[in-house]
Amino acid sequence: MESFVECQSEPYCRALQARVEAWLSTPESRDVPGAELYCHLPRFYTLLVNTALDPVVPPRERTAVCSALKYIVAPYDLIPEAVVGTTGFRDDLVLAALMVERLAGVLGGPALRSRWQGGDEPAELARAVLDACGALVDPEISERLHHWLPQ
Repeated sequence: MESFVECQSEPYCRALQARVEAWLSTPESRDVPGAELYCHLPRFYTLLVNTALDPVVPPRERTAVCSALKYIVAPYDLIPEAVVGTTGFRDDLVLAALMVERLAGVLGGPALRSRWQGGDEPAELARAVLDACGALVDPEISERLHHWLPQ
């Protein structure tokens, strides 16, 4: 991919990053299991945007990515951040991690890393989120998120 969207140049991502960072600095966040993982959501979002815009990515995967992005930006979803605040991003984080893990399997690590902003491994971060899924969302929501993506 020749050029990619950076979080700081994309208004939704900038707002998401600011909101997550502000929340992580509050005492409330210390009582939320898995709160330290929320900081990955803006970069997952940017990775998904870059993947959706890349014509090299198979159409089926681009469609799945667009579906995940639509869910992430919607303020009213299974855990609505418009109602519960920043803790409502936990289902978005799990869905983004599911999508990143799927893309790692379909596109491969090098292709995924070429769309990633950061020195760490996106698939490893996605796995860390999914390993903490039970602390982030209840089993029913987890199951619904798994079914959100096309098979």
